[in-house]
Amino acid sequence: MKTYIKTSVPRPAGSPGKGITPKDVLTLIDVEDIVSFPPRDGAGVVLVGDIVVKPSAYSVDLYITPGTVELASNGEGETDAKGFTPSVKGKHPGNKREVREFKTNWLGRHCIAILQYCNGEPADIIGSPCNPIEMSVNYTGNKDANSSEFTFTQISKGDDIGIYEGTIPHEEPLAVVPAAATEITFKGTGQYQLSAGAAKIATVTGAQHGDVLTLIGITAGVAPTVETGASSVFLLQAGKVFTASPGSQITFKAFDTGGGAMKFVEQSRYEA
Repeated sequence: MKTYIKTSVPRPAGSPGKGITPKDVLTLIDVEDIVSFPPRDGAGVVLVGDIVVKPSAYSVDLYITPGTVELASNGEGETDAKGFTPSVKGKHPGNKREVREFKTNWLGRHCIAILQYCNGEPADIIGSPCNPIEMSVNYTGNKDANSSEFTFTQISKGDDIGIYEGTIPHEEPLAVVPAAATEITFKGTGQYQLSAGAAKIATVTGAQHGDVLTLIGITAGVAPTVETGASSVFLLQAGKVFTASPGSQITFKAFDTGGGAMKFVEQSRYEA
């Protein structure tokens, strides 16, 4: 249920109209691989939680030539049938085997797209499992150019471009936490694969205010746990212990409580 409260929209700081600065990859996730997809918040824009995929699944990255990315989202439709049809477009150089195989195998595939930014802005997301995007592609090879232009468009009118603040399920985790470890060394926003062992994870080092990390459950064996307590930096929703069983995951966000001390507050969890 939407709970948007009408509010004024002032001019953003800086030079907000100078153009977007996306990273040079577009991340795609096949909707057939998604186990859990986060809902949007009450205002209908920010996705609350993380995308969870099957244990053997992961996202893929498509390289896009810098300066060629274009986002579009038009609000349209007849009375009582209005919605948005967002899309993202960009060019990939050359026509090597890898991109030809990508075009062949992703044409007609339903997916979602995540576009990250170089300036630290939250990522944009287009599509959902119930209203995914599809790819169209145009290849040009001549004396002046050799590239494919990809366009990913939402298949039906629906939600506008969303804001995704969760972690991305890449093929490889950002780090593997050793067995029996009770401390995690923060290496950046992303997913951390936990190892089997009867450990109680209690601390995270190296993180700053606002950092996000997702702990991924073990593949087999005895699962470590995350608990709330006097010796723990984690704050869990309703104090519920997280057991890192296969297929489960939990996401935390770091908050500076003063003097550089950090608390890691649960943002979302998925228990298989």
